[in-house]
Amino acid sequence: MKKKKITGDKVLIVSFYLLLGIMSVICIFPIVFAVIGSFTSEAEVANHGFSLIPDALSLETYKYVFQTQGGKLLNAYKVSLINTFAGTFLSVVVTVCYAYVISVKGFKHSSKLAFFAYFTMLFNGGMMAWYLICTKYLGLKDNMLAMILPYTMNVFNMYLMRNFIKGLPYELLESAKIDGAGHFRILGQIILPLSKAGIVTISLFYALQYWNDFYLPLMLINNEKYYSIQYILYKMMSNIQFLASNPSSSLASHVVLPAQTIKMAITCIAIGPIILVYPFIQKHFVKGVTVGALKG
Repeated sequence: MKKKKITGDKVLIVSFYLLLGIMSVICIFPIVFAVIGSFTSEAEVANHGFSLIPDALSLETYKYVFQTQGGKLLNAYKVSLINTFAGTFLSVVVTVCYAYVISVKGFKHSSKLAFFAYFTMLFNGGMMAWYLICTKYLGLKDNMLAMILPYTMNVFNMYLMRNFIKGLPYELLESAKIDGAGHFRILGQIILPLSKAGIVTISLFYALQYWNDFYLPLMLINNEKYYSIQYILYKMMSNIQFLASNPSSSLASHVVLPAQTIKMAITCIAIGPIILVYPFIQKHFVKGVTVGALKG
């Protein structure tokens, strides 16, 4: 009986690993395809389409991108890095504080604040009201704050963090209160050290949100020195598609535009920093999503 049980467990484990391996290949394949496609010449794509094994590797797409937009790309990378680090820090601070406030037992307004946050997930005032508030009343126009403040708190991330805090032993917090600890000390010396997985999780969510955003620059930014990397790549893609669809224009008639391969190159340029960072925080991220979804 034991041998049969051990054999059955091994078969089950092997089956799970095989299934996970297949799913991993499916997830990784688009990234590999994009990288290979970005190093394929536009002429080969036009003649034979995209292929996992191109006839020859080419850097012409990257040369075109950096020769035409090199200076703007470097500035856009700087802007995006500043937005991502500053925005993530501010968002995590606000989110953790808000989550702690609505999770404190005995605070009579916690349910009201929780409902206020939840209400914003269901209803909003619309684009026009949002735009007027940002530009006319808050002055979020053509400045760095315009790409940070509108995303200060994500309600889903706040509730995820609240679940972490509510999952901590209440007796531990109660004993700290008996010893004379205030809310700031409890939050800084007890809750934050025990919620590292949750903080890393929402930090990654916020970092991805700030890094991948091109909506705020599109709506609130007209000055090129504040363009983010996603927005400048979006504009570049739009310009190339316009020139490719209008071959009679003077520029399109003298330059071979990488209308297809540039999509792959832009993808690689945009996701590069995230791919480099994610492996170092993957362990905390997986733990944070799992624990935050179950507790509370």
